[in-house]
Amino acid sequence: MGIKGLAKLLSDESPECIKEVSLSSLHGRKIAIDASMAIYQFLIAVRSGGANNPAAMLTNSAGETTSHIQGLFNRTIRFLTEGIRPVYVFDGKPPNIKSGELEKRREKRNKAQVALQNAKEEGNVEEQDKQSKRLVRAGTKENEDCMKLLKLMGVPIVKAPCEAEAQAASLARGGYVWGVGTEDMDALTFRTPILLRKMTFANASKSDIQQMSYAKAIEGLGLTHDEFVDLCILLGCDYCDSIRGIGPKTALKLIREHGCIEKILMAIDQKKYIVPKTWIPNEVEAERVKNEEKQKKKKEEETKNDTDEEQIETSEKESKNEDKEQTENNENDTKDCEIDTAKCSDDHTKEEKLVPVYVRARGLFNEHEVLEKVDLKWEACKADELTKFLVEDMEFSADRVKSSIEKLQKAFKATSKPQLRMDSFFKPLPSTSTKKRKAIVDKSKEKKIKKKSSFGKKR
Repeated sequence: MGIKGLAKLLSDESPECIKEVSLSSLHGRKIAIDASMAIYQFLIAVRSGGANNPAAMLTNSAGETTSHIQGLFNRTIRFLTEGIRPVYVFDGKPPNIKSGELEKRREKRNKAQVALQNAKEEGNVEEQDKQSKRLVRAGTKENEDCMKLLKLMGVPIVKAPCEAEAQAASLARGGYVWGVGTEDMDALTFRTPILLRKMTFANASKSDIQQMSYAKAIEGLGLTHDEFVDLCILLGCDYCDSIRGIGPKTALKLIREHGCIEKILMAIDQKKYIVPKTWIPNEVEAERVKNEEKQKKKKEEETKNDTDEEQIETSEKESKNEDKEQTENNENDTKDCEIDTAKCSDDHTKEEKLVPVYVRARGLFNEHEVLEKVDLKWEACKADELTKFLVEDMEFSADRVKSSIEKLQKAFKATSKPQLRMDSFFKPLPSTSTKKRKAIVDKSKEKKIKKKSSFGKKR
């Protein structure tokens, strides 16, 4: 999912960080690609179907899905042909904090399953297409198929210990690759220097790839990295719910005014803006303990009253001394109970405070588990094994596979000794801010005015 509304917010508030580029302009670049996102897109897009039949994913005779294999095979060859050197990064184990988001996705798929069944009964082909796409999921089998394909093609893969976007961003920051190709905007939150979107189906010459600069993004927003991370959490990320009632513009305004979520929570009207309980767990826990103590005291008082009434009914004469003694015992018990309750409260305050979910999300964005060192090698494809995998296992056309492998081999030879990009010959000058440029223009105008005035004096 990424970060809700971040792309639109950057387009409005920091447009200089975004530009449209062509696939061919990325010649000579090494790019880390979010494999799960690419596979998901191929599973949705690479389909077959007629006018009166819903589109379905491609399969072999055994019923195994092959859409992702065909899409990834053809697209990777296209990247290599354009002089791009892709690295595919696969997801590892999702962080525990993401379980809530994963549960929401499961619920959506269950609803889509019901809607699909209804569409089939009604014979609504368009609705069947729509709901079947919502059921698409890149699972273990699809990932393993793609890993095998890429290895046979000689293209490097990286299996992230956790999130692929975080690993890809780390590769970019470490200089292993130039940028990250994914649709998920949280790659910027993980500080990838360059984010490339819409790469999967981009044409060679058309400027339809969206290139975003992290440095220009936070500069245009006027935020530090820490403030940018808190902004992304407020907008809504995969790791926690957001504050209901706070949209993108309000979130940016609050971050600019207060600097961090902690200060925002103290400043906002929590009746107007609904703060999730997981954001304030210590307040919620304190209220729970307080309510438990009230209930406990109430039960003790009821028990004490019932006992006193029974003792009075038995015998007033015999119970005078006993009642006195019992009352003293009850008072002592109450004191002991109060002492125990106070001790329990003290122990509770001494316990480690619960960590708000936004703090945990912040920690994941700043210190995500990644592989610090990787060995990336682009090698010649294993033509015979690749042919066997695609023709015999996936049941692709032998002629088309042969033609594609020839393109792959030609592309490898061309990229094995890549030409330097033109921009590598020139040292980029530091960017001049708008204010500085305006000052320069104003000074030049002043000089012209002085020259004119000096000519007037000589006359």
